[in-house]
Amino acid sequence: MAGNSTFTWAHALQLHSTLSPFESPRPGTHAAFADVKPVSHKRMNIAGILITVYGLQELPTNTSETTCLWLLHGRGDTQDSMAYTAAAFLHAWNGKRKDGQKSLICMCFDQRNHGSRMIDDKANVSWKQGNPNHGPDMFNCFSGTASDLSLLITQVPQYLDVKLSEHICAGVSLGGHATWQILLGEPRVKAGIVVIGCPDYVRLMTDRAVRSKLETCTATDPPGRDFLGSKDFPPSLVAAIGERDPAGILFDRPSTPNSDCLPQPPSASQQQKLRPIVESRLAGKKVLCVSGGKDKLVPYACGKPFVTWLKKAVDPQSGWCKDLDIGIEDILDPEGRHEFSALMRKEAERWLCDLLAGEEKAGSTTRESKM
Repeated sequence: MAGNSTFTWAHALQLHSTLSPFESPRPGTHAAFADVKPVSHKRMNIAGILITVYGLQELPTNTSETTCLWLLHGRGDTQDSMAYTAAAFLHAWNGKRKDGQKSLICMCFDQRNHGSRMIDDKANVSWKQGNPNHGPDMFNCFSGTASDLSLLITQVPQYLDVKLSEHICAGVSLGGHATWQILLGEPRVKAGIVVIGCPDYVRLMTDRAVRSKLETCTATDPPGRDFLGSKDFPPSLVAAIGERDPAGILFDRPSTPNSDCLPQPPSASQQQKLRPIVESRLAGKKVLCVSGGKDKLVPYACGKPFVTWLKKAVDPQSGWCKDLDIGIEDILDPEGRHEFSALMRKEAERWLCDLLAGEEKAGSTTRESKM
């Protein structure tokens, strides 16, 4: 998992706690943020969910447009594990912002069964770590968090003096999985940064199940052939994935487990069926994906088929959705592991500043990035 600050920091996650989120243990995934200086923060109770708002005191006095960047943490961590990430994004934009441009605040809350919302420790661990329900537990956790964010977008303005004009979401690992769901499921979120996250839960978890040597995978040739619909990945979970998972929504059937084959480009008749779905869920949205070439927990290969398929669809020259103003940038840190690396941080800050300045373009790009 991304970290374990839930188990050591949950006591600090109270509305009136005197402990600063910047005192929270920094996860190993966030070592690249060690040099970041803290910013202002404020705890809030929004309909029974503890929210931390960053950057209110740094807002310019004459601001008219304020963008809210929602930051979602990784599995095993808490909202406070994102404190330095929030500060880094705020410093990056406030250092470049010109008069008249959008201002920025960041908001964090605990994913379900994490931090202040902890119910059962075991539900956050993997098959290898002794949780037989890892398949549904993880999906329902971040899928529920995606629903929570939609509710909070409606509720938060009732408690803030600042008028929010735009919403962006960024997530790391488990938070990256949730960010993909939010991008396709929440119309008010116009852009997203996916850090070591995956849009294809079937492919991700089949890979993990095979590597975990689950009996439901090892009994077949090839391994994992009958994993979908097994006791480790029940039919009701497969059905839920079809309704909420990006690959489940846009592909006619679950991606082929353990296959490097890319989904075929849709035929003309399939394009007619898919285009309204892509338009209603992604039109006008911008996405940055940053991944680690040496990530073994969420391998780049698991998300690559979906991302490649989507990039071809929105390609500005030949894409069948090229006129929908969708932008996707796919960046690989070749030496990156399961972490929000220094290179990923640099690219995320650059992309966010371009987006807020109105310079992020439609279309698709793929590249490896080097410091």
